[in-house]
Order: sequence, then structure tokens, then C-alpha cells
Amino acid sequence: MKYVITLFLTIGLALSSFSKSNEIGKDIDVNHYEIHLNEFNITEKSLDASTTITFTALNAIDFIELELKSLKVSSVTSDDINVKDFSQNDDILKINFASTLSADSKISLTIDYNGKTFNEQWGGIHWSNDYVYNLGVGFDSQPHNLGKTWFPCVDNFTDKASYDLYLTIPEDMTSSCGGLLNASTNNNDGTKTDHWVVSQEIATYLISFAFGDFVLWEETYQGTEKEIAVNVYAKPNQIEKVDGTFVNVKEIAAFYEEKFGAYPLNRIGYVSTNLGCMEHVDNIALASSLINGKTTFDNENFIAHEMSHAWFGNKVTCATAEEMWLNEGFATFCNYYYLTELYGEELYQEYMNDLINNIILSCHAKEGWIPLNDIPLDITYGMTAYDKGAVVVHSLMNYLGRETFNAAIRHYLDKFAYKSASSEDLRDALTEHTGIDMSDFFNAYVFNPGSPAYNVKSFSSKANGDKYDVEITMNQQHRGADYIGDNVRYEITFVDNDWNMQSEMVEWDGESAVISKTLDFEPAAIFCDVDNKFADACHSYNHIFNKKGNKEFKDARIKLIAQEIGDSTLMRVEHHWVGAKSAGYVPTGLRLSPNRYWTIHRLDKGEAAINAEFQYQKNKTYDGDLITSANDSIIILYRKDGSQKWQHIDFTVKGNNNVGLISVKNIQSGDYVLAVCNEEYTGMEESSNSSNINIYPNPVEDFIRLSVLSNQPSAVKIYNISGMMIEELTFDANEIEINVSDYNPGTYLIEFDNEIIKFVKK
Repeated sequence: MKYVITLFLTIGLALSSFSKSNEIGKDIDVNHYEIHLNEFNITEKSLDASTTITFTALNAIDFIELELKSLKVSSVTSDDINVKDFSQNDDILKINFASTLSADSKISLTIDYNGKTFNEQWGGIHWSNDYVYNLGVGFDSQPHNLGKTWFPCVDNFTDKASYDLYLTIPEDMTSSCGGLLNASTNNNDGTKTDHWVVSQEIATYLISFAFGDFVLWEETYQGTEKEIAVNVYAKPNQIEKVDGTFVNVKEIAAFYEEKFGAYPLNRIGYVSTNLGCMEHVDNIALASSLINGKTTFDNENFIAHEMSHAWFGNKVTCATAEEMWLNEGFATFCNYYYLTELYGEELYQEYMNDLINNIILSCHAKEGWIPLNDIPLDITYGMTAYDKGAVVVHSLMNYLGRETFNAAIRHYLDKFAYKSASSEDLRDALTEHTGIDMSDFFNAYVFNPGSPAYNVKSFSSKANGDKYDVEITMNQQHRGADYIGDNVRYEITFVDNDWNMQSEMVEWDGESAVISKTLDFEPAAIFCDVDNKFADACHSYNHIFNKKGNKEFKDARIKLIAQEIGDSTLMRVEHHWVGAKSAGYVPTGLRLSPNRYWTIHRLDKGEAAINAEFQYQKNKTYDGDLITSANDSIIILYRKDGSQKWQHIDFTVKGNNNVGLISVKNIQSGDYVLAVCNEEYTGMEESSNSSNINIYPNPVEDFIRLSVLSNQPSAVKIYNISGMMIEELTFDANEIEINVSDYNPGTYLIEFDNEIIKFVKK
């Protein structure tokens, strides 16, 4: 599915509803559903139907519970056991037996029912003029599964069954259902009954039907194991547009088969619906607007996404709604992965870069820093499951390497074929196949909230003949959890002054480690994950300035301004979504941002003057945890790398306590962090023993006198409490009077001849 709806039910209510639903069918294993949709009343939006459910008792039982929504049961019968009675309470159908059914017994029950059908904004039965179809998932409903809207069932992800579906419709209409069409029987009363068969065991939300004035478009695809029908059931005014829309459908199927194994279902089937898209087995609901004759990426994205569900969701289904990333994360990854074959690696990387850079703001900022395997029910089909799930799969592929990844995923899919699986099941299957303990990867990316964060703390190099020995100190942090893992794999890129680059995968355990490499050149910088192979908590961008101009990186909250450019300058911005680790003490009165900092790399070819504007904003996403009081003064600090202490630099502030810009002239390579300070912080250390400068009175009201030993022309600089220079004076006498009457009350610093003295304005 690729529609995201925000739900407005409370999580508490959602969990209560889910817990009750999860108990349904716990004592039985459904083997087969035989569903007869006998009569549709399009005017009344109602149906008359019967379903025979065949199940095996897992324990000795004297009743069962099934789910059926909105429809009214008229009878329950069985040739295998006496039915005592039945009752309906909300969506629960309880059937009592006259005697106890022993464990391992296999019986069938036939349930007759009728009434008006249920639908919501998305899921349920939709009546659209003469077109009728179901969508197996409802975003507003909790639990989300809506097989129960048209047949009594155990409506969860784990109890899978095979199906026979009999659909009685007007003889001039065409049906499209899950499985293969086995027979179509004319009833000689203006109706016909179409019999569709799904032989694989699938979850109830994945079985489907549709009928209306459809026209069938047919092709065949020669799969790796069998010839597969490609069917599109389109509306008459769309049929000439199908060719242009589905031009690459066979190529997409071939790519998925190569990577993930043989196509696991009966046919590649799509049906035009007013709402879409939904990955029903063999009968994908595809929004009518997408069948427009155009091979656009948006069109193909949906076609590819839903087809990939044949493997991820249909062949293997997530065990619970909370682990929807196993369905939707893999499918979202797949609708970019196929680009590598059809359109080239660069396009795949472009889309994946955007996705990785967007998840921090689109997922975490809106849905929270939550574990991927425990998504709250109100956002089951939200951006965390789709987009973050996709970039975690992308990270997994790069962690293992593509060939190993493809083979390991095929193993997982085969091991849990037509069953349900959990995140732990996926982890263990990958470990089993690769021999690599995947616990640390899953702890970092799946089981803990948020995302890992990796960075180069510092590096050094020395010549060794015609080579260079480089020592790199790597750091590990985690945004959203107090977690530090082992078996880290991460790519760094060495860059020389001519911008030659060499990428290396590095591995380490724990919070910090020193890694040695030998290179053919002396590195001037080391970039972290320049190709975005891992979904760490960082926004990163490269930009080359070859003329004056501006470049804003909105997600990274920074703007670069090239005022002068000689030849060209390569700028790299890494915006880390974790607090910067400090080397040494943090000065009194100073508090660093706990959530973010920047690493800037600058490689010049010729002279250049490049300024930077760092953006701050007092809100939940950015700096709400830093700016906590109206009295907080925002400043910025700099260090060359993570081995150095933070130091004050010159800057200017434009804005207020809630939002603004901090400007730094001629920005240099290194780390930059926002901080706030109080009246105890000076921004600089006061000289302990001043011999060249004297000020009086102190404290001062209007005028302060400054006397110095030198009578040479001199410069005096005055700084405020934040360390910002607010005035610079030149004088050629031994004494000068400075008017400070317009200064705000507070602490100030005077700098003269490398000495600093503090004074207080009353």
C-alpha cells in the first residue's frame, strides 16, 4: 500500500481493540475458506453470502470466535459437529458447539449472512456506480485488517489459508479476484457465477474481489520457473492506455525474480479502482488515475511497489501490525531498487539520498524516534514503516553487500514461505545464511528507537615511503536511545587537496576505536558515508563553488555564501542529529546543544571567502531542548576536530530568542555547535594578571576610562557576555574615555594587547 493516513484514535483504545482481536481464533488453525457471494444489491449496497470455513482445532474447545463486521448471520451449520447456537457482539461472531471438539479435529462450518457492507475512507467494500470492489486494509479501523467486512474469518496476519471464491454477478460484467479463474457458469437468469481459486495460503486481508464493466488486457511473462499471465482489468476508456502505463512490467518482474527468487503467486494481476493502491494477491488494486498511458516514475513506482509485495507481505507476511516495515519498508525499498536495472545506479542513489535525508524530518520529527519493530497502531501505515523501513533495508544491503544480501533475503523468503515472520525471524534467518551475527545491526537500526550516528572524531597521517599511514578515530553515538553497539560497518572517504577520493569500509566495536589505513596519498579530509549507504542520524551534502553565490541546505539548517572564489571550492556539510561529544571541560555558564551539530569540510583550489549562516529555531524538531528560557543567549562554538576543545569565534546574530541566524565569516573546516550561555559565561578567559591595561570605574554607569602603558596607536575591542564583538576603538593616547551609556546592563570584556579585562555595566 502507498497511501498514508493519519489516525486520530487514542493509542490506548487502539491497543485495547487490537488485544481483543488478537485473541480471536487462537484455538484454531484455519485451513480453507470457501466464499460464496451470491447476490449483490448495488442500490442498497448490500450482499447475500455464505462462507464455509474449514479449520483444525489446536486445543479441546467447545466454541470458536470469528470476526464479521456489519453483516448479520442468519445460520451456522455443520456436517461434522452439532452447532448449539451462535451470537454476534459488535464484530465478534461466537459459535457454541453441543459437544467438546477434541484437539487436532478438523471440521467445516457453513455460515450464511447478509446485510449492508462496511467501508471507511479507505478499506472495506466500495460501491462506485456499477463497479464494486474491496480493499483489505482500513487506516481508520483498528485493527486495520478488513477481510471481516465480507466474510467471517480469523482476521490477522498469522492464520493463513487457501480460498475458493464464487462470485455471482450480472452476466454482462467481468470479475477480477484473487487467484486464477477456474470456471464461469451462466445461470440462465441474467447472472453468472465466476469461480476463482487461490491455492497458496494467504492472510485474510490479501484476498479480494472486484467486478464491473472491465476489459481484460493480457500478456504473458516467462518467469524463471513458469510462464506467468500478466492481467490488467481496466475500464473501457482506459484500455488503450494500458500499454503505455505497463511498458516495463515484465522487466520489473524479471528484476525481482533475479534478486528474490521465483514469482511466488499465480499471476501478475492489476485491477482499476477508484481508490488504490493495495497489494491483494494476484489482484492488485491500482488507482484509475495511474492508468494514463504514461511511463512516469510515479506510475511505475506504484506498479513496482505493489508487485514487490508478492514477495514481501504476500509470500511472507509481517507477524503483527507493529512490524509493518517487513511489508512496507521492503516494498518501498524495492520500488527504488529496480531502478538500478532499468535506469541506472545514479537514479537509484539520487532517490535513496533524498529518502535518507528526509526521514529525520518526515519520520522522526513527526512520528517520534521509535523502534522500527514496534510502531504504534495509529501510525502502522505511516512514514516510519515505509520510508525509514526502506532506508534500513538499504543499509542492510550495504552492510552485507548486494550479492550476500540478495541471497540471504531469498533464504528468508523461502524459510517463511506462505507464513508470517517477525523482525527476530528475519534477523535469525540472515544470521543463519550468512554466518554473520546480525544482532548488532538489528539492535542499532530496528529494535532501538531512533538511529545510530557515526563520525570521524579526528585523524592523523605520516609519510611512509611513497605511502601514507593514516590513523582514524571513529566515534559511535545513537539518537533516540542510550545504545552503543559492536560490529559496526561504515564507509568513510579519504579526500586529498585535489579532491581525489578513495572510499573504505571500516569496522569497529564500541563507542570509539582507532583504525589504521595505508593510502597512496595524504588525506586532507575524511568524509563520512559520502554515498549515503547507511541511514545514520546525519544530513550530508556536497557542493562545489566555482563562482560567487549562495547554497542553502534546508534540511541541514545552514546556508553557505561564496563572496569570493578563485578557482573552485568543495564544501561538504554534515549535520549530525546528536549532541557533540566534548573534549575536556565545558566552560561555566555554557550549555551545548544536546541534539545537533555540524561538521564542515572545506577544500579550496585558489583563494576564496565563504561565509555561513547557521539557523536556529526553538521548537521540538531543532532547538527546543537547547533554548529553554527567554534569558538564554544563543552563540556558536568551533573546534578543528573532536580531539580539540570548543572555542569561541566571532559571529553575529540576527533574530530573536525563538528563531534566527548566526553568521560566521570565512568559515573553516571543523565542527560547529550551537550553545546558550548565562551571565557567568564570558566567551573568553579574563587575564589573570593584567599589567598593560586598567579600567575604572568598575562597575560603570555611563563612561568608563581605559588607561594603558603604551602610547602607540592601539585597538581596543569590547565584547558582550556571548563573546560577540560589539565595538572596536582606535586611540593614540595613554587614556581614553568610552561611552557605555547605551549598553544593556550586564557583563562585558575589553581586549587590549592580548589582555582581557571584565567590567560590569550597571
